[in-house]
Amino acid sequence: MASAAISCTLALFSGAALAQDDDGDVISLESTIIGSQEQPKVLYIIPWKQATSLEKIESTLPNAITHSFQHQEYSELHREIKLLKVPDAEM
Repeated sequence: MASAAISCTLALFSGAALAQDDDGDVISLESTIIGSQEQPKVLYIIPWKQATSLEKIESTLPNAITHSFQHQEYSELHREIKLLKVPDAEM
Protein backbone atom coordinates (compact mmCIF):
# COMPACT_ATOMS: atom_id res chain seq x y z
CA MET A 1 0.00 0.00 0.00
CA ALA A 2 2.81 2.41 0.88
CA SER A 3 4.70 1.58 -2.29
CA ALA A 4 1.59 2.33 -4.36
CA ALA A 5 1.25 5.73 -2.70
CA ILE A 6 4.90 6.52 -3.32
CA SER A 7 4.59 5.46 -6.95
CA CYS A 8 1.56 7.72 -7.47
CA THR A 9 3.34 10.65 -5.85
CA LEU A 10 6.42 10.19 -8.03
CA ALA A 11 4.23 9.92 -11.13
CA LEU A 12 2.56 13.24 -10.29
CA PHE A 13 5.86 15.04 -9.74
CA SER A 14 7.45 13.58 -12.87
CA GLY A 15 4.43 14.77 -14.87
CA ALA A 16 5.05 18.32 -13.64
CA ALA A 17 8.66 18.11 -14.81
CA LEU A 18 7.59 16.88 -18.26
CA ALA A 19 5.02 19.66 -18.63
CA GLN A 20 7.73 22.19 -19.49
CA ASP A 21 8.00 23.24 -23.14
CA ASP A 22 11.24 23.82 -25.04
CA ASP A 23 10.59 27.56 -24.78
CA GLY A 24 10.74 27.39 -20.99
CA ASP A 25 7.00 28.06 -20.58
CA VAL A 26 5.48 26.18 -17.68
CA ILE A 27 2.09 24.55 -18.11
CA SER A 28 0.15 24.18 -14.86
CA LEU A 29 -2.16 21.20 -14.57
CA GLU A 30 -4.88 21.08 -11.93
CA SER A 31 -7.01 18.25 -10.65
CA THR A 32 -9.65 17.70 -8.01
CA ILE A 33 -10.14 14.57 -5.95
CA ILE A 34 -13.65 14.01 -4.63
CA GLY A 35 -14.25 11.35 -1.98
CA SER A 36 -16.93 10.21 0.37
CA GLN A 37 -17.41 12.35 3.47
CA GLU A 38 -19.19 9.62 5.43
CA GLN A 39 -17.79 8.69 8.80
CA PRO A 40 -17.04 5.06 9.61
CA LYS A 41 -19.76 3.21 11.49
CA VAL A 42 -17.32 0.90 13.25
CA LEU A 43 -14.21 1.78 15.19
CA TYR A 44 -11.54 -0.85 15.74
CA ILE A 45 -9.11 -0.14 18.57
CA ILE A 46 -6.06 -2.35 18.28
CA PRO A 47 -3.29 -2.20 20.88
CA TRP A 48 0.10 -1.46 19.37
CA LYS A 49 2.02 -2.83 22.34
CA GLN A 50 1.73 -6.04 24.30
CA ALA A 51 0.38 -5.46 27.80
CA THR A 52 3.04 -5.76 30.48
CA SER A 53 0.60 -7.48 32.80
CA LEU A 54 -2.36 -9.61 31.82
CA GLU A 55 -3.94 -9.04 35.24
CA LYS A 56 -7.58 -7.97 35.02
CA ILE A 57 -8.29 -4.50 36.37
CA GLU A 58 -11.14 -4.54 38.87
CA SER A 59 -13.72 -1.79 38.61
CA THR A 60 -16.62 -0.89 40.87
CA LEU A 61 -18.47 0.96 38.12
CA PRO A 62 -20.12 -2.08 36.48
CA ASN A 63 -21.38 -3.24 39.89
CA ALA A 64 -23.01 0.13 40.51
CA ILE A 65 -24.89 0.25 37.20
CA THR A 66 -25.67 -3.40 36.51
CA HIS A 67 -29.39 -2.85 37.07
CA SER A 68 -29.49 -0.16 34.38
CA PHE A 69 -27.95 -2.39 31.73
CA GLN A 70 -29.60 -5.72 32.50
CA HIS A 71 -31.84 -7.41 29.96
CA GLN A 72 -35.47 -6.36 30.27
CA GLU A 73 -38.45 -7.76 28.44
CA TYR A 74 -40.53 -5.37 26.36
CA SER A 75 -43.73 -6.10 28.30
CA GLU A 76 -41.96 -5.54 31.64
CA LEU A 77 -40.62 -2.21 30.41
CA HIS A 78 -44.11 -0.99 29.43
CA ARG A 79 -45.54 -2.14 32.75
CA GLU A 80 -42.83 -0.24 34.63
CA ILE A 81 -43.41 2.89 32.55
CA LYS A 82 -47.16 2.75 33.29
CA LEU A 83 -46.47 2.40 37.01
CA LEU A 84 -44.05 5.32 37.02
CA LYS A 85 -46.35 7.67 35.10
CA VAL A 86 -48.08 10.18 37.31
CA PRO A 87 -51.68 10.92 36.29
CA ASP A 88 -52.41 14.56 35.42
CA ALA A 89 -54.92 14.87 38.28
CA GLU A 90 -52.25 14.23 40.93
CA MET A 91 -49.90 16.95 39.64
